[in-house]
Amino acid sequence: MGRETEEELRSYMRAEKVDKATAMRKLLELGVQGWRREMAVRLLREGKATVWRAATVAGVPLWDFISLLDERKVILPIRGSDVIDDVRAAMKGKS
Repeated sequence: MGRETEEELRSYMRAEKVDKATAMRKLLELGVQGWRREMAVRLLREGKATVWRAATVAGVPLWDFISLLDERKVILPIRGSDVIDDVRAAMKGKS
């Protein structure tokens, strides 16, 4: 681990009042969550996932994912079939 990263870790430990192992676990968790959101947005932009599926990949509720897209000014590549598929999935409670 680089010096700068080590300093950031110590800063996080002080701010959150946690030990090193807990800090590393929490930061790794945050990193994985961020990566999942980035992957979901990329899949959506590339047309490889519907909004519903991308929200599932991101691990967040549909409306939270739509808010994330709005914050990032992502233009939704929506096709009629995507909307129908998402509505059907939502009604069945599937992802």
